[in-house]
Amino acid sequence: MCVPIEGGTVVSESGVPLVAAKIGDGGKIVRVSGKQETRKFLCELGFVIGAHVSVVNENSGNMILGIKGSRVAMDKAIASKIFFAPV
Repeated sequence: MCVPIEGGTVVSESGVPLVAAKIGDGGKIVRVSGKQETRKFLCELGFVIGAHVSVVNENSGNMILGIKGSRVAMDKAIASKIFFAPV
């Protein structure tokens, strides 16, 4: 089962919402919010606390995100559930 935790405890840093990032911005994921189904979905895609995420492109309400060597297209409503600490 995919659980977004780090070191056995939930990380509670506030972070910046991923939708506020510009193309080329990136950092470490510090929080994933939303309903359990949403968090599980994002976790299964690799959006877990501690992972590095970057904004590759943005197009008409969608974002192309770089995560763990892959690119994932995501609606901004879902991306707003991911918070990161800029690097």
